[in-house]
Amino acid sequence: MGEYADTKRGRVLALLQWLRTLSGFEINNGGKHQWVVKHKTWKRPYPITFKNKTVSSIYIKELLKLVVATNACTKEEFDSHL
Repeated sequence: MGEYADTKRGRVLALLQWLRTLSGFEINNGGKHQWVVKHKTWKRPYPITFKNKTVSSIYIKELLKLVVATNACTKEEFDSHL
């Protein structure tokens, strides 16, 4: 998947459930329309907001960069769970 489109909330929640199983990740509900992804090596948590049951592609791309930078998974593994 070269480019990411806006993604349905259910698919993103499935991705977050998978991330929760990886070492060092913590996923919390951050508010009414928001999930917060935390990793023990990140300085700040990463919020993922959704509107009208979709998540913007910008959030997906940035989360991908953060997750791959921590060596938690590869881009291909990330794509396969999305």
